[in-house]
Amino acid sequence: MTRYGLVIDPSRCTGCYACLVACKSENSTAPGVFWIRIEEKELGEYPKVSRTYIPMLCMHCGEMPCAQGCPTDAISKDATGVILIDQEKCICETTKPCIAACPFEKEAYETHPQGVVEKCDLCYHRITRDLLPACVQTCPTQAIVFGDLEERESNLARLVSGGDAEPLKSELKADPSVFYLK
Repeated sequence: MTRYGLVIDPSRCTGCYACLVACKSENSTAPGVFWIRIEEKELGEYPKVSRTYIPMLCMHCGEMPCAQGCPTDAISKDATGVILIDQEKCICETTKPCIAACPFEKEAYETHPQGVVEKCDLCYHRITRDLLPACVQTCPTQAIVFGDLEERESNLARLVSGGDAEPLKSELKADPSVFYLK
């Protein structure tokens, strides 16, 4: 069985926004709509201050809190663990209970003008053709690693199983497929 996921190394991310631009270009999102965002954090105190950048996108949770909040069953998971939204079924123009149910999203996932919820799908149209997600392919520092979490010999699986990477908010037990290096 396949379960696609990502490991993100914030120490390698320079905040260049190449992943965000690649995602926006690849998915033709509307102005102001982003399926990936970069959180910037300042660490330390003067004079020893540093800035870190953390790419944030859909976590592709195994437990799918967003799907539990969806009143129309528009959110599903395919055989590879990628969370998809059926635009035909999504009717949540205003209330967006799926977004409210997502424990990782403090700002709402933006929507296209037609009012349906959209989010990162790991470039499903690319990975089903054996191509890398646009953000992974474009990252100049290789801060984002894509692969199959079930393929024990993959770089991704080794990082996760070796304890080098962990999910955000692991206490929620949402079983996300996106991990961050410590």
